Amino acid sequence: MKKADFISQVDKCGDAVITYRSTNSRKLKYNVCTLNFDNKYIQSKKNRAKETKDTVLLFCWDTDSYRLLRPMNVTSIVPLSAILRNKRWIYMTLPKRMKN
Repeated sequence: MKKADFISQVDKCGDAVITYRSTNSRKLKYNVCTLNFDNKYIQSKKNRAKETKDTVLLFCWDTDSYRLLRPMNVTSIVPLSAILRNKRWIYMTLPKRMKN
C-alpha cells in the first residue's frame, strides 16, 4: 500500500485496528492506532520517532505510545467504530498478492 493511500484510509476511519506484517519476524501483528494527535492525552506523551518517506507516525492506544508503521506491510485497516458497533461499515485492504 502506498503511504498516501494509507494516510487517507486511516483518516477516514479515525481510530482503527491496523493489521500488518512485522518487518523482522514476518508475523502478523496489530495495533489500535490513530493519526489524530489533537488530543491533550496524546500530546502529553513523549515522542522521539521521526517519520520517513516509507513510514507513518501513529499513536497506538493499545501500547500507549507512538509507533512508526510501514504502509507496505499493512494487510488491513478496520475502523474501531465498526468493531464497537458504532457504525456498520468496515474498510479492508487486501494483501498485495490478492490485488489485481
